[in-house]
Order: sequence, then structure tokens, then C-alpha cells
Amino acid sequence: MTTKNGCFRWMIVGLALRLAPTSYAVLFDATPDASYNTNAPAGALTNSGWHYIGRFGTAQATAIAPFFVLTAKHLSVSTNFVLDGSNYTLSTVYDDSHSDLRLCRSVTRLPRHAPLYVGTNEVGAPLLAFGRGRKRGNAVVTAGLTNGWKWGGADGIMRWGSNQVASIRQAGGADCLYATFDHGAGPDECHLATWDSGGAAFACIDERWQLAGVHYSVDGSFNQSTNNTTEFNAAIYDGYGLYMGSDNNWTLITNPVPSGFYSTRVSSRYAWITNIIPHFDSDVDGLPDWWEGRYGGSVQGMDATHDADGDGANNLAEWIAGSDPTNTASLFQIAAVWQTNDVDTLSFDGHTDRLYRVWQRDLTLAPTTPWQSAVTGAFSGAGNPTYWSATNTSPATPRFYRLGVTVPDGM
Repeated sequence: MTTKNGCFRWMIVGLALRLAPTSYAVLFDATPDASYNTNAPAGALTNSGWHYIGRFGTAQATAIAPFFVLTAKHLSVSTNFVLDGSNYTLSTVYDDSHSDLRLCRSVTRLPRHAPLYVGTNEVGAPLLAFGRGRKRGNAVVTAGLTNGWKWGGADGIMRWGSNQVASIRQAGGADCLYATFDHGAGPDECHLATWDSGGAAFACIDERWQLAGVHYSVDGSFNQSTNNTTEFNAAIYDGYGLYMGSDNNWTLITNPVPSGFYSTRVSSRYAWITNIIPHFDSDVDGLPDWWEGRYGGSVQGMDATHDADGDGANNLAEWIAGSDPTNTASLFQIAAVWQTNDVDTLSFDGHTDRLYRVWQRDLTLAPTTPWQSAVTGAFSGAGNPTYWSATNTSPATPRFYRLGVTVPDGM
């Protein structure tokens, strides 16, 4: 079975020792209301990403592993990540040389982290975008036609909006999810603005909301002429009659097409992420992706609650123990126990990357008597066999021993 001890998950086995005689904020199409969607999505959108996102300087980052947050590389580096009002100090920064992604390591464990999409089926998927950018500004009107809205002032308030992945496009030399600002697509249809950078794009794929992108950029700038002094940024749902580009490089938009935003596609940079986080768990089931790949055939190929080899230990327990989930002979257990000159010794198959503890209880005591720690703190395994010994101060009393194993924090 598994138990929880603080942040540790322990796999416990027991044996009675009975010897003789001893033992970027979001802009909306439908409303200019700055207070719209400023609380976590509810109902069918519960657990769609909001509670994994924290403040990173003036922008955002998303927790993706017990000690790591993911954000945009083009942002200023922050040494703090704020989630649920608690501050987490960031000690190390890892910038991806092939995209706009940045990983930062937290000194202390984060309370939760997001599932990450690792497949290739994002196009067409519903999308929720989270950001702290700007409010909606004044309407952009060209020849009597409303094109969209200029960016308004920034207030730093987190908002969410909906969209859909329209395509995968290259931006900044990397794959990006591209979503368009479509007029009339619904009350939550959204676009992004400055300060939304680093925010999260969660896609609903396989009936689960998963982190699929990190906000990178938007289409623009826009102009109503080729005058270099009149350009502006805006959330445009119909670009007809506008110019898009930059100084001395303006292109007239001759069709009623929407603008869109780009979020760096995280699945394309999965190998980079797992190179930095070796035991990365993309589906947040407690099993590292590499382990699921080895024993289950794919990085999300196993159910943590299943017992693949039918030995009584589920896959999560096998990972914690360091045993083989496909081999019934590979089982976490006390292999042998003996006493020599009042010294009790246990032997078991230990691992150098696991921590172990031993508990004891005299056999003469009631079954409800609490177990007592037989060793101060935890100790590392030393291979097969690993030995643990202690002097028995009551050698004439039969004794139970229990052995526990956990994965070290930060692994």
C-alpha cells in the first residue's frame, strides 16, 4: 500500500520478526467589461488551468512539475513565482535555444502542477487562454466598418477567455499554436495583448484540459494608412481595409480576415523539457514519463492504479519501490531477518536513488499500538542486498518490523 507523510509517498511492507526467543490580460469580442472572467472558470470548465498559473514578475508562469514553472523567454527574469498568495523563490533559469520557452526551478516544492499535452492533435481543440495584459480599448472603424478594438490600459488582473486552435504556425523560429479572433464565436471569445506573454494556453484534448502553449506573440501592428506615425496595436476580428506590418513595410488587407495570437507549442519542445526534468510526469499520475515508456510502451501508457503483473502492488507502488511492474518476482519486501548477539538485521533489495525507513512494534502490544520509528530519519539503499541493523534492547520480546520506501523529494 502507499501512505503519505508530508510531501513524501511511502510504500510500506511489514514482517513479524519472531526469533527464539526474540525479534500576455485577455481582450473579449463580446464585452469591454474589465471585470469579466476575472475568477476561475467554473462548471464544465472547472480544472481547466487557472489554479496552476501564478505571477512571474509582471507576467505569468505555469507550474508543470513539483519544482518547475514554465514561462516565456522574452520576459524579464523574475526570482519569484507567486501562487495562491504564497511566494516561491526561483533559483535556476533554463532558456530554450530553439523556442521562446523558459523553465525556472523553485527552491521549494510547489503545491500542484499542470498536466502537459505531449501529442500532435491540437488543431481544432477548444482552447482557454489566461493572461494579465490589457483591457479592451476604443473601436477601430474603417470606412464605417468596425474592425475590432485597440488595446486599452493595463491593470495586471488575471482573466481567461476561450478560443480554438486554428493551426500550427512557425513564429520566432518555433512551432506555435495559432488562434484567431472570430467575431460572434461566443461570449468568451478572446484575443491577447502585451503583458499576456508567458501566460498559458490550455487545450481540451481527450476530455482533459492540458497545457498546450505558452503565449508568445500576436498579429500586428495595424494602421489605417501607410503613415508611420499612426500605427497601433489591436484585437482585430475583420482586417478588411486596414494595413498590417511595420514602418515602411505596410501591407493592405484586402479580405475580411481576423488577426490572431501565437502560443509556443510545448509538445514540440517536450524533449528539451524532459532533458531538464528527467523524471517529468506529463499526465500528473505520479509515474515518470520515461518509466511509463519503458514498461507501458508510451510516455502516458500506464494507469497508476493498475497492477500490471498481478503481484498485489499497483504501478504507482512499483515506481515508488523501484521494482519492475511487469515481473511478479520483482517485489518490495523484507527478504530476510535475523538476530545475532541481540542485534536485529533486515535485508532487502534497495536502491541508491530511494530512501528507506524502518518502524517497529513489540508483538506483545495491542494491534492498535502506534508503530515506533526504529531509525532516525531516512537512509539510502545500497543495492541488493541492503542491510539495516539495530540493537534490540528487549531481546526476549518478539517484535514486528515494517520497512518503508519513498522517492527523494526533488527527484
